Amino acid sequence: MESKNSSNRKTRRVRRKVEDVKGLSITSLLDVLTIILVFLIKNVSTESVKISTEKDINYPSTITNDLLMEKAEVTPVKIFTDRIILGNESLNFGSPQDLLLSTDKRKAIQQYLKVEADAIYNNSSEEVEACLIVQADNNIQCEYISEIVKIGTSVGYTRIYFATLEDPDWLKNTNVASR
Repeated sequence: MESKNSSNRKTRRVRRKVEDVKGLSITSLLDVLTIILVFLIKNVSTESVKISTEKDINYPSTITNDLLMEKAEVTPVKIFTDRIILGNESLNFGSPQDLLLSTDKRKAIQQYLKVEADAIYNNSSEEVEACLIVQADNNIQCEYISEIVKIGTSVGYTRIYFATLEDPDWLKNTNVASR
């Protein structure tokens, strides 16, 4: 484009203005913001699940299989949905329902655990603790486990351990009871 001055001087050339660059797409910006939002929501929601240690509570300790076998004498109790197995000899002591309903079954389990605990304390030359390790099916009701713990502590087991499998996603895999 050429322009002329009123005084008829030399013409000067002016470049044409470049058209505006098309607007930036905000799709990628929205993607980035969505990802950031997801991370923020995830971090905020897990903050409420974290457990803080309180100075007034005495927390139980855990132990691995190797340390348990090295430091203590163990009597296993296996609670299946249809039977209870006691000791290293795998003796069948009836069903979990029998544990609550039959006084004779409870007394038999108590007598067996008493004999085992006494044998641990009497046959050991060094200081050793009698440990009861409870292995229960995931579908076993707490009242059966509580009864075993009650019997075990009444006959002299100083430590009660529960066999578990490590599951980092336990909360996500847990069925929450509905109201």
